[in-house]
Amino acid sequence: MNQAELSERLWTFAARVGLVVDALPDTRLGRHVAGQLVRCGTSAAPNYDESGAAESRADFVHKLSIALKELRESRGWLRFAVTAKLLPAPKLADVIDESHQLCRILGKSLQTLRSPEDGKSELSDFRFQISDADSPAPHPLFRSLDHFAIIVPDTDAALLLWRDKFGFPLLYSEVVNNGTVRLTHLDLGNTHLQLVQPLTPDHPLQAWLARNGGAGLHHFCLRVDNVSVAQAESPVPATATPHQGTQGKRALFLEKSATHGVQVEFTGQ
Repeated sequence: MNQAELSERLWTFAARVGLVVDALPDTRLGRHVAGQLVRCGTSAAPNYDESGAAESRADFVHKLSIALKELRESRGWLRFAVTAKLLPAPKLADVIDESHQLCRILGKSLQTLRSPEDGKSELSDFRFQISDADSPAPHPLFRSLDHFAIIVPDTDAALLLWRDKFGFPLLYSEVVNNGTVRLTHLDLGNTHLQLVQPLTPDHPLQAWLARNGGAGLHHFCLRVDNVSVAQAESPVPATATPHQGTQGKRALFLEKSATHGVQVEFTGQ
């Protein structure tokens, strides 16, 4: 990703935040959140663009730091809108995830720029490092880690632990696969925790729970752009048929025998 592409991505994020602001309820709290969110959510892009005209390393880092600060505040207000039930979690899940990704990109850039080893680099070198900040995944198919999945016998009981004691915000919960499974996502900050509850007595995950003596870690999921492409180009064999994931996405498991017994899933469009 080069500077122009990242700039475009930040401006797109700002536009998406604007749509969220317009969708907030016309209540006292809704208006307050809207005012805060429209300010910080539309500030990262211009601050990032201003960094392109920085006159010194310190000026460049300063403008980039402001952009990151505004992104982090935006992420906080978006998550608050879900927690305060101002908007449904599924409506904000994607824009919250984009805020995580953008924070990671700018955070990594600043970490690189502040490294003592870069003390002798020219300002042009620092600008170039932005292009490399969002370094590609080890395999071009994979965008990022999407979630970790825990199989649970009771979602409400699991929420008492992961939401209430650990403090992971609830993003959304939905029933999929013709009413046979409940999928509930919590926000871990840089990825999701997925609680998977089988709802029918004959569901295969009921046997999994019995074998494992209760709840347990089941798989981790990698995000891909296209599940069919990932199925065809996977570095190891995948199962024959994709299944329904969360929020209308498709998902696909890899053959467990090909991943040393670790259950791996792809999800995307």
